[in-house]
Amino acid sequence: MSMSTQTHVISQAATSLSSSSIMAGKGVESWSRLLLLWLYRIARGLLVISASLDRDKLQLKSPKRGSRNRCLNILWRCLVVLTYVGVWPMLTSTMVGKRMESYADVFALAQSMSLFIFAIISFVIQTRSENEFREVLNRYLSLYQRICRTTRLQHLFPTKFVVSFLLKLFFTLCGCCHELIPLFENTYFDDIGQKVAVAFSTYMWLGTLCVLDACFLGFLVSGILYEYMATNIIAMLKRMEPMDSQDEAYRMSKYRRMRLLCDFADELDECAAIYSELYQVTNSFRRILQWQILFYVYLNFINICLMLYQYILHMLNDDEVALVSIVMAFVKLANLVLLIMCADYTVRQSEMPKKLPLDIVCSDMDERWDKSVETFLCQLQTQRLEIKVLGFFHLNNEFILLILSAIISYLFILLQFGITGGFAASEEVKNRFD
Repeated sequence: MSMSTQTHVISQAATSLSSSSIMAGKGVESWSRLLLLWLYRIARGLLVISASLDRDKLQLKSPKRGSRNRCLNILWRCLVVLTYVGVWPMLTSTMVGKRMESYADVFALAQSMSLFIFAIISFVIQTRSENEFREVLNRYLSLYQRICRTTRLQHLFPTKFVVSFLLKLFFTLCGCCHELIPLFENTYFDDIGQKVAVAFSTYMWLGTLCVLDACFLGFLVSGILYEYMATNIIAMLKRMEPMDSQDEAYRMSKYRRMRLLCDFADELDECAAIYSELYQVTNSFRRILQWQILFYVYLNFINICLMLYQYILHMLNDDEVALVSIVMAFVKLANLVLLIMCADYTVRQSEMPKKLPLDIVCSDMDERWDKSVETFLCQLQTQRLEIKVLGFFHLNNEFILLILSAIISYLFILLQFGITGGFAASEEVKNRFD
């Protein structure tokens, strides 16, 4: 590969990354840290995280074993789960109706029941894996500081982080309002027991949504850190261009060139160590929250199905279009698409160094540099990032098409079921459930 071709490849990679506005200003960084700090405080209030933050060391401190606060947290979470189990019929009545009249109602009830079971499993697993989750967060915080030192940057959160965070927060709040507002009807506040039940169920559901949003946020942070590391390697290659030039090589002494190449080899070794740690922490994050990620996908998919069911039911029975159901179906679909695209973005950024001419630049000039490049490229081949949930599916952009095809198929089944009288009231179903 000629020198002009090398320069073109490196410049093209640098342009593609710089066009994504990777460099963040002080204002964007302050906004990002403020959003993350408030998310941490909300997570502590919802008992998603019980560890305190040491701002000096930028690490989460674990509570002492056997401490009074830890025991109270466990008892509180058990009480929340038990209360949520008790108010489940009241929660499902807002989605599928208070009375079963057709086989379509029974199917919608089964869908809602599966969400309830998943919510309990997700809450229990999150509670049991809290220590591991805290360790992963600490590793992310350590990586943040390490990448800042390596890239010599003070700001690692670009504008895309703030925009993505706020967009995801908007969709979460829209879905939260639609799901929780019906609980605050006057019919649910006849006595103190119902008030307490609604408060506990709301508290648990908000904690569940906080954990599910953490799945999106973790992949987003991993993708951004991968992108910064790729940009750092591109900048290093551009600094090495004069050494690979024949004109500059004659002006530079052999000792000077060898010394610079050893420095660049050390820098590449440090990048390789960071890539290895980032790969491991991303995989640990996926492993710890894989049930929550599965619940995230299942929750939004089933909610889309329930929204379509309500839309078809209103359209056939009342001769009116339930626009709220259609809007909420799009909100849930946007939630799902954001997670999948964010996971796909992380995988693509992790593979960016493979497209760079590391094995061409300054090749055969120094054995130390060639060995570092070979080790780094072999590491990228063995540590190939794949975000796969419980061995069922890969979170990539192709999975969005699979979700869309499943939703369209479900919509056609609903239409056919409704046209053939499947939504009509059945005395058999009424009698069985009465």
